[in-house]
Amino acid sequence: MRVRSVLLAAGALLLAGCSVSVSVGKEVSKENFEKGISDALQRSIGERPDTVACPGPIKAVEGESMRCVLTAGGQKVGLTAKIGAVNGTDVQYHVQVDQKPMK
Repeated sequence: MRVRSVLLAAGALLLAGCSVSVSVGKEVSKENFEKGISDALQRSIGERPDTVACPGPIKAVEGESMRCVLTAGGQKVGLTAKIGAVNGTDVQYHVQVDQKPMK
């Protein structure tokens, strides 16, 4: 049931205004990116996924995107996270959660 509520609340929802801080290397670490996505979902829909898994760090360059997977209630759902504005060490990004769980 929990995955259903995450999907109903976040499916096709574009979560804007999420941000993370990056080091001088202009890269968002895998751990910070995954945590930022989880934090954004919790703020936006009131629920935190069990996990968010991304394949690695992402360059802090506007337009860079990465496919990640969130797990909620034992089901996996894909999502796309895209880097928006980069201002010094502050990186804005957008998250779009797929409408259907992965098979």
